[in-house]
Amino acid sequence: MAGEVRHTAHIPEWKVKDVEELIEKISKSRVVGVVGVREIPASNLQQMRGSLRGNVEIRMVRNTIARRALEASAPEIRQLANFIEDQTALIFSDSNPFKLNSLLEKGKQPMPIKAGSRAPKDIVVEAGETTFSPGPMVGKLQAAGIPAAIKGGKVVINQKITLAKEGEIVPAKTADILKTMEIFPRNVGLELRAAYEGGLIFKSKDLSIDVDSKIAELCNASATAMSFAVEIGYTTSVTIGPMLQKAQTGARALVLEAAIPVPSMMEFILAKAAANAKAIDKIARGETAPAAAAPAAKEEKEEKKDEGDTAAGLGALFG
Repeated sequence: MAGEVRHTAHIPEWKVKDVEELIEKISKSRVVGVVGVREIPASNLQQMRGSLRGNVEIRMVRNTIARRALEASAPEIRQLANFIEDQTALIFSDSNPFKLNSLLEKGKQPMPIKAGSRAPKDIVVEAGETTFSPGPMVGKLQAAGIPAAIKGGKVVINQKITLAKEGEIVPAKTADILKTMEIFPRNVGLELRAAYEGGLIFKSKDLSIDVDSKIAELCNASATAMSFAVEIGYTTSVTIGPMLQKAQTGARALVLEAAIPVPSMMEFILAKAAANAKAIDKIARGETAPAAAAPAAKEEKEEKKDEGDTAAGLGALFG
């Protein structure tokens, strides 16, 4: 992946050395990523580095050096240079880009929002008691637009209120009161803008996957495929059991309906015939015929049990 770095007189030697070292690191890494580090306090960044050690290596370099190193690397990785802007760092990892993105998302920490920033989501203050003592705090809350009062010796917020909608600029009073109330609307951390692996560049939007919803979709698709396979008689080691149970239930129903003299079914066939005979006798005498042949109930119960066993088997397959 390494490329040629052209030495020129006007470029300091330390910069040339940094670029060369970075090119070598890029060439030896399975995954290379570009992350944004804006508004991450130095102490928090050090903490993140510590928590990611062993999984991710973070290189804080000047944007010009990072860009030169990427542009001098293999052609397929050079596009990462397009994502270098603002406050940036390069990261290196052996985890695939999807795991890497998930790891960085989990490492984000709640932070106070600054005055003049845009709300990343609706900022809501719930109604109820607070931990504040009665006094000037009530006035501060009210000045920030929060309906507060003193009740029973405690500061209480009378109703739920949205202080800022997503995307709105947060005023100074709102930012101050949110910090005082320890409401931190922002999750701050390393923002993965793009990552390279195996000749491909993955943008951040490509790496954000709702794992739970995808698993639910796969389970639903698996259950549908199972039902379809059983219905059309597609034989596999998984479908053969339910298919045989379904065939058995259908065969018993056919034998009973057509009165086929199968030895194991004679009891039920005779019971149904007896019930039908009684029904005809009652009709002949002008009595009301029964709604259904009662002696056949046992056989129907057996069929339902078989169907229930089949359903239970299907349910067990998908947990």
